[in-house]
Amino acid sequence: MKLLMWIVGSVVLLVVAVGVYVALFSGDLVKDAIEEYAPAYLGTGVRVSTVDISLAEGSGEVRGLQIDNPAGFGGGHAFKLGTIKLLLDPAQISQNLVVLKSVQIDGAEIAAVAKGSSTNLQQLMDNLAAAMGPENSEPDDGSEVKLIIDRLDFTNAKTTVSSDVLGDLSVNIPDIHLKDVGRASDGATIGEVIKQLLDPVYKNVSKAMIAQGLNLDVEGLKANLKDKISEKIGGGLKGFTDLLEPAR
Repeated sequence: MKLLMWIVGSVVLLVVAVGVYVALFSGDLVKDAIEEYAPAYLGTGVRVSTVDISLAEGSGEVRGLQIDNPAGFGGGHAFKLGTIKLLLDPAQISQNLVVLKSVQIDGAEIAAVAKGSSTNLQQLMDNLAAAMGPENSEPDDGSEVKLIIDRLDFTNAKTTVSSDVLGDLSVNIPDIHLKDVGRASDGATIGEVIKQLLDPVYKNVSKAMIAQGLNLDVEGLKANLKDKISEKIGGGLKGFTDLLEPAR
């Protein structure tokens, strides 16, 4: 009888443990975590349509993740990430750490907005740096789940630029591949993961914008404006563009 009770008790505990485990790593909980922590780091709205997690298969998908423009850059989005495919390591998942074998973000839409010498992407990076504190080291109270990502692929991104100086541009950025994110520190916070992804995105988009003729500084903007006017109206009105030069 005691043995039977022990077996029944063990089964009940196992069922409860499995239930807690599944609930802890359910899609809804992941969705809530993204929508809670990401806005705090980026200083703008972040929304997710759905998150599906299959622990049995060790896979998951995040659909419809959108990062809004920061204040001062109009409505709309800065990023639409479409479907993010995840490959989990179920053997290395705990309440405080999630290990992902791979994260694939394919076909993201980046909508860069340039106003004068500022861009929405730079503002997002500034917000992130401010939220993470000095030297990008945020306080760790143990409440936020940390991540290790063995491989992160950001491929086939489509990037448009809306500039108040040059109008609308379309730029190409190279694919981004990151390895061992958070591995050296036994886990990275969501803020640290966002930084490691956004930093190369920001740098590559900025580089592409400059290559298209947009210099992200005041003097550069003056030079760009002069060049564009010259291209449009030709040499017949050169005196007009000379007005852009400071008097000597």
